[in-house]
Amino acid sequence: MLLSDLGFGGGKSKSLYGRDGHLGITLVKFAGDQSGLKEAVRLAEYFEKDYHGRKGWTRVQALTSGKDDDNNPNLVKVDEKTGEKKRVFYGYLGTAADLDKVDFETRKKVMIESQREYKPSK
Repeated sequence: MLLSDLGFGGGKSKSLYGRDGHLGITLVKFAGDQSGLKEAVRLAEYFEKDYHGRKGWTRVQALTSGKDDDNNPNLVKVDEKTGEKKRVFYGYLGTAADLDKVDFETRKKVMIESQREYKPSK
């Protein structure tokens, strides 16, 4: 899935890796201004409307630990006509509590601001 196909052109994506390889997480960074925040919130709302936001991901993780990911309908959707398998994506707006999931380089560059207290720079 490309974010641009969904109408989200402003974000830059970065796959996250750990010692054992890809973590199954892709970080999407938006501009550090009001327009970037709006775009990030819009993307989070896009996932949330289909129950594929933070709560949906937490629920799926609890149900799927150690199970066969390729045959799990919460993680893979099979096209009934072609039989092609496609990943089911989840997404949410990251918070300060999520920083432990990202790599050191990203953590160094990030500045956390309260969304409630966010005041756009003039």
